Amino acid sequence: MRRLIAFALGMTTGVALGYLFDPDRGHSRRTRLSDQTKSQARSASESLKSSLEYQRGVAKGMVHDLTAPFRPRREYDDETLLQKVRSEALGYWEHPDTIEVDIRDGMVRLTGRVESEKGRDHLIELIRAVDGVGLIDDRLDITGAV
Repeated sequence: MRRLIAFALGMTTGVALGYLFDPDRGHSRRTRLSDQTKSQARSASESLKSSLEYQRGVAKGMVHDLTAPFRPRREYDDETLLQKVRSEALGYWEHPDTIEVDIRDGMVRLTGRVESEKGRDHLIELIRAVDGVGLIDDRLDITGAV
């Protein structure tokens, strides 16, 4: 059995060497093999770099999330806080035109209509997550359909 394996391996090696060192086409075959090998190495390198960059971003995000409770909350003026609430919270809300937001002295007042209690809770959760939001005055009406 070992002799058969050794013979097959020897034949395969001989055929490969004959293919690569053929006097007529061997040079172009070796060049093509070299180019393909370099291309695959470049592709693997780029893929690895991309994967490492992604993992670095994931790690950075995890560190940011883990340290968030220990960072002091910033104070914003009312107009800036209003823009932050509109972009960070209402940007994810399915019907932003049904909600009015008013901010006075850092307190967020919500008026308008929402479909359900669950939707109201979700909206308040989104707004509470905005940096700088303190108190929320909830004056939302639950209509069942917006």
